[in-house]
Amino acid sequence: MSKTMPDPASQETARLVLQMDAAISAFRAGLRSGVQALDAAAQIVTRVSPLSGSVPASGIRRTERRVPHRPNKVELAMLTALADTYGAEMLTNSSLGYVLRLFARDGGVALGQRVLFGESASDQQLSMMLTAARIALTHISMTFPDAFFEEANALIVGFRPRPPAGSTE
Repeated sequence: MSKTMPDPASQETARLVLQMDAAISAFRAGLRSGVQALDAAAQIVTRVSPLSGSVPASGIRRTERRVPHRPNKVELAMLTALADTYGAEMLTNSSLGYVLRLFARDGGVALGQRVLFGESASDQQLSMMLTAARIALTHISMTFPDAFFEEANALIVGFRPRPPAGSTE
């Protein structure tokens, strides 16, 4: 039984995902991440209003979202897509550090929703910044619809017909 070694690009992606995972976990624990791009973006992100305070044009306020202490499988898929797309720049580029900071602070799903479906000017800027990753993020949103469309599904439930009161069926 022979084992094949992963190609160098896959090994690099895995290394980057592990570094971003550790950095995001450290950030979420209130520690320095050790990743220059993530730590350098601290002042930028604190000036941007949090997601939960924004009301999109649809008039529906985004809800507070529980962000996992460590990136979960959806977030790891997103980190893999970002590492595949941007490579080592994820750890050194200050603009991508801003993206990592948003990811760490608000969660990967919230970041993905902003990139793919956001309505505000800052969401549109973020979407333009991550144009190269949009196809991969779209694929991830379709792979994990319960995570990405949780709020939409909850809203749709309210519009579904209900059985008449007193119905035994």
